[in-house]
This record gives sequence, structure tokens and C-alpha cells, in this order.
Amino acid sequence: MLQSYSACSANTRSRSMISRLRSLVLPARGLYARPSAAFTHQVLVNTETRRSFNVLSSTDAELTKRRKRLAWRAKSRGWLELDVLMGTFVEKHITDFDEHKLDLLEEVLELENPDLFKWFTKQASVPDELLKENEVMQLMMEYVKADHSGEFTIK
Repeated sequence: MLQSYSACSANTRSRSMISRLRSLVLPARGLYARPSAAFTHQVLVNTETRRSFNVLSSTDAELTKRRKRLAWRAKSRGWLELDVLMGTFVEKHITDFDEHKLDLLEEVLELENPDLFKWFTKQASVPDELLKENEVMQLMMEYVKADHSGEFTIK
């Protein structure tokens, strides 16, 4: 069964790519394509199982790629404590972030580990201008202040 699909936008070149994909791959695999209701992406349907697969538009694919990249950066900072705190925060909230909030998250990820650690452990206070200007930093500080002991279990 065809597992992965390339992202297609609504421009003419993408439409021609979709028609080539239909003519070359889909009939041989028992799939056919139909446009989605919003016409922002195509839906591929397997004729045998009637399972649908969405083909994202190029902007959705780029946004998904950016979210994955930022989530990886949050989980692999090099300090275990920050990896856990920032990684779980990002996993929980990143799907709700738009482009602007992703930019703000990227600003937070650019901050130095020692500063973040001091702020999260309340050894130093977070600069007021950072909290006022960066909504994601505010959310992250609220997340750190909340009790998350039930989320971290050792098996």
C-alpha cells in the first residue's frame, strides 16, 4: 500500500504533478484521488479498504516540518532537566501554536541553558520585558510552576 505522499499546493504545477501521480501510481495500487471539501489538499482513497490518506498542502507540510524541528530542539538541549521540562511543554502545546507563536517559541529556544535553568528553578527572576513581550515564555513559566508530578512516572 502507498504509505507516504508528497505535499501538493493548489497551484498549476502541483495539479499537473497530481495528475501524473494519478496516472502512474494510483491505478496500479488500487487508489483513486478526490479533492477535499476545502480544496487545500487531496484525499487519496484505497479502493480495497476504503481508507483515506490526506495529502497536505505545501504550507501545511512546511508548518508540520517546522513544528517537528522545534519539538526536537526543545527535547535535546543537552541538560536533562531542560529537555524534560521544555520537551513536555512543547509536546503539549505546539499543535495549538500558529506562525507567530512558533516564532516566539524559537526565541525561547535561542536562550541560554543556564539562564533558563535559573528561571525555572526560581534561582533568578525572569526579566520583565521577556515575560511582557513573549507569550510563549509566559506559558512555559506557568507550566513549570504547575505541579506535574503525575505526568512523570517511572516504570
